[in-house]
Amino acid sequence: MTNNLRTFRLVCSEKDIPAVEELLRSQGFEFSPEPFYSMARRLEKEPFPLGDSLASRFGRIYIQDRSSMLPPLMLNPPAGAKVLDMCASPGSKTGILSRLVGHDGFVLASEPSKDRLALLRQNLRRVQAINSATVSYESQKLPLPANGWKYILLDPPCSGWGTINKNPKAMELWSGEKTVPLVALQRQLLAKAFELLAPGGNVVYSTCTTNVQENEEQTRFAVEELGFELVKLPHPSGFTIADPLLPEMDGVLRVDGSGGGQGFYVCGLRKPGNGEPEHPETAPLPGQLLDLKKLEYPEAIDFSALPDGEIYDFKGKAMFLNRHALNMLPPDIRWQGYPLGKISGKKFRPNPFARALLPENPAKSALVIENAEDLAKLFSGQSLPAPAKGKGPVGLYFKQLLLGFTGKKGSRFIWTEK
Repeated sequence: MTNNLRTFRLVCSEKDIPAVEELLRSQGFEFSPEPFYSMARRLEKEPFPLGDSLASRFGRIYIQDRSSMLPPLMLNPPAGAKVLDMCASPGSKTGILSRLVGHDGFVLASEPSKDRLALLRQNLRRVQAINSATVSYESQKLPLPANGWKYILLDPPCSGWGTINKNPKAMELWSGEKTVPLVALQRQLLAKAFELLAPGGNVVYSTCTTNVQENEEQTRFAVEELGFELVKLPHPSGFTIADPLLPEMDGVLRVDGSGGGQGFYVCGLRKPGNGEPEHPETAPLPGQLLDLKKLEYPEAIDFSALPDGEIYDFKGKAMFLNRHALNMLPPDIRWQGYPLGKISGKKFRPNPFARALLPENPAKSALVIENAEDLAKLFSGQSLPAPAKGKGPVGLYFKQLLLGFTGKKGSRFIWTEK
């Protein structure tokens, strides 16, 4: 086993795993399952860049280091839970959280950097994390009420010493006194997490560094100075876990990168007590609430497939606003819901990749593709024959796998991302 091991995860339901794997194998990719997560795969043959595969382009896989998958899996929020991801970009962990909490759950992802926020939103769109919303604040200053969340993921900026296989200069760039500001920021973020967490709630703190100052010493700070309780985490199958570098750290995970993947540190923390999250009064939103009964849209769309929430028109962009966000977020916080498509007058046109709007059972007008070659042709700009009647966009499926919406011109199906 080498440190150059590449991993990815499937982005689908359990029942759709065979279809996603068939799509990958049809293009020559070979892989094997990882033991720690049913959706994780180890790449064994890559005939061309995995990111250019059809499965990746349609957001049905996500390339991610295996160690990076551990923090959300260790937080393990139940279906229907509300989770705060304090330092979310690029969204790798946010995407897993979105899947874990499911259709009726909610994830709020925070990222202060405008460039990184754009990447976060792009990746959440790719994996169709329809149950998410984003904010752009320094997370140590998040304007959220105290005691509002039962589950928080905190993966703060760190020195990245565990990533030296990909970033050989990480230890040189972040050595000695250079880590002092990082350590200070991590402590501010931990203190904020304690404030935002409801009594009895859980935080997973993680870093991709092997630096004890950013790992075990921060855990000790969280317990002795902030009042957290240390939670013993289970040993994930398939990982080499090294002994902690400080005593009384039973249950923290110091992931040894020699077993494949990055070096990582993960610890579980609990806020003492028991209590229900507290939520503020909400306020009207600046956009225009859409009345779906008065909206013109393609017959392929199934709005009932969305979670509970509302669709608003924000300057021509149709945004889905999750009910949890509407009920939980204070009136003075700026946040963005999930983009579904565009509004022009009373007409709605879905984003081509907005598979969250598709029904599980294809409409009669849908394009259901049975072999990957035809899908590759369509995606490359070639057209496929279509019935003369009807117009697009129509639902696009690979067998039973939901992909998005494709255009239709006359008697030809065409792919367009406009």
